Amino acid sequence: MGLFTISCKKATYLVSKKEEGKLNWIESIQLRTHMTICSLCRLFEQQSRFITKHAKHMHSDETLTEDQKKKIEKAFNQAQ
Repeated sequence: MGLFTISCKKATYLVSKKEEGKLNWIESIQLRTHMTICSLCRLFEQQSRFITKHAKHMHSDETLTEDQKKKIEKAFNQAQ
């Protein structure tokens, strides 16, 4: 593959890397070039952004009660 031609596998890796803000300029060009021709990778990027956006809202400061912890531990031990 050429300098700016990448596989879908690399494109999905770069999408994830982009979300972390860690793309260098070559990777950025490679990804943009790939996205212009690959609808499946564009879909992957949309889905990835959706998941990332909604996962940020799922953080919670709530903790389990001691009773809840014991029930989980009991269920875990019974499953073994």
